[in-house]
Amino acid sequence: ATAATAATAGRPGLWAYALVAFLARGGVAVLAFPIVVLPTFVGLANLVGPASVSAAGPGPRLVAIIVAGVAAAAALVIVGTVVAAAAETALHRATVQDGPRGRAGVLPIPGAVAEVLAVPGPVASLRRGTSRVAAIRLALLVPLAAAAAGAFPTWVAVAYRELTLPSNVAIPLPIRVLEGAPAASVLVVVAWLAGEVVGGFAARRAVLLDAPVPRALAAGLVDPLRFPLGTILTVTAALAVSLVVLVPATWAVAAAWDAARHALVDDAGAVASLATSVLLAAAWLAALVVAAIAAAWRATLMTTELLRRVPRPAPGPAVAEPDPGG
Repeated sequence: ATAATAATAGRPGLWAYALVAFLARGGVAVLAFPIVVLPTFVGLANLVGPASVSAAGPGPRLVAIIVAGVAAAAALVIVGTVVAAAAETALHRATVQDGPRGRAGVLPIPGAVAEVLAVPGPVASLRRGTSRVAAIRLALLVPLAAAAAGAFPTWVAVAYRELTLPSNVAIPLPIRVLEGAPAASVLVVVAWLAGEVVGGFAARRAVLLDAPVPRALAAGLVDPLRFPLGTILTVTAALAVSLVVLVPATWAVAAAWDAARHALVDDAGAVASLATSVLLAAAWLAALVVAAIAAAWRATLMTTELLRRVPRPAPGPAVAEPDPGG
């Protein structure tokens, strides 16, 4: 943790790469959640249409909506994964490198930390690393998709019940749906967390150790089992810091959004509307900055956890310089 803090502090380039990777892999949904107005049951019914479902089953309109939604979601996942893979590869390379030489260089951090972040050989290029990381992340989405597909019918049943007979309107609908299907929700969370841990180790091996995708995936599966305590502590620290940072940030965005919405809807005047809009923009920027720093620290923490366990090649015997006059 000390090494990750020293390596992340004062290096905004790492923050930028980490923020792009975080947003592209779904973090934008976390930051946008406080200001998203979810559709009501009446709104969903109007979108689907009264004739979309009959005694014979789903109608053409409902099938078209489902197909379009699945296709759009798949396209977003693929594009987001590729963009995040490029940012993640650039982040890993920048964490251990001083320049584009392909090897660890002299970093602007303490020598002990640079030694922890040293790699035993050349790292993968940006293009090769991006393709490998994207392949790894997409492959590990398969178990998560399977778990989500198994939980989907239960979620739909709970969502229908909450839309028709809400249990507590003060709690957002997604949270009520997750609470209403605890077993299915826990299974999806476990599948997501396992994919993040295995994918994190595998992606770093693919970039920092220049390992092909099959070897990186195999090692990523074994790494948490070889060092369970270190893995548990690393993941726990990463999640704890993320919650400590993101929960207040999202709360501030939600409060600023609520103030701006009331000022604009209630016609509170130009000064109040401008002030609350500026406050909302400032809250968003602050949330992006803290999310970027937390994501960079979280990524560097896992990088140090991996590299400190990678065997270093033993130094060879010293070779005497030839004597020019001998």
